[in-house]
Amino acid sequence: MKSIESMCRRAGGWHTRFTFVLSLSIGVLLILGGLIGCSSPVPTPTNTPVPPAETATLQPDTTPEATKEPLVPLDDDPVLGSPDAPVTMIEYSEYLCSFCRAFALETFPLIKEQYIDTGQVKLIFRDFPVHGEGSVAMAMVAECAADQDKFWEMNKTLYDRVEEWAASEELLQTLIGYADELSMDTDVFSSCLQEGTTIDRIREDYEIAVQEGVNATPTFFVNGTLVRGAVPFEDFQTVIEDELAKSG
Repeated sequence: MKSIESMCRRAGGWHTRFTFVLSLSIGVLLILGGLIGCSSPVPTPTNTPVPPAETATLQPDTTPEATKEPLVPLDDDPVLGSPDAPVTMIEYSEYLCSFCRAFALETFPLIKEQYIDTGQVKLIFRDFPVHGEGSVAMAMVAECAADQDKFWEMNKTLYDRVEEWAASEELLQTLIGYADELSMDTDVFSSCLQEGTTIDRIREDYEIAVQEGVNATPTFFVNGTLVRGAVPFEDFQTVIEDELAKSG
């Protein structure tokens, strides 16, 4: 099986085809595309911090009112779990990050089973696409799915089947196939991708992350407590249990 790193090394091939097929202008993608990219021979989408925020192209002038408190979800943030959960966990992540995938496939199911499904934790997802245009494009895929209330299903699909879509010669059709499997309206999904209608919300997520000092993927805030990287479930459990104890 191909590693995430090897796929990222050849991102110049598949994500170029993807953005071309989707008819997205380079100008639109460069809103976020200059963040980091896969320019190094062996990129490290891991616990290693990415370059400082000042190297990014996004320079927010003001902090949106809804984001001054980091535990408040924006109107368009995907949220999983009870709105009354005493612990709020915010995840900043992307789809070209091997550690993000490790969290999604190995640790997240345990958190979901033990804390989200039991009403103790709610999870808020925000995009932090730090590996260039390809990661921005894949964030758009999940956000277009969110428009049809299928964010979490598409999120899981993208992590589960990364080797498949990264190697696809017909990426748009592969993604439309995923949408069809998830019982989505594929025409609406395709139009969403081609029109780039979710780019603003991805940009907003990125700006919020910069404001909050996020500089690595994945990064989490558990009731405001910083957890960086795909740490073991036990580490999350310790933080969550501490926050639950504080909540009484």
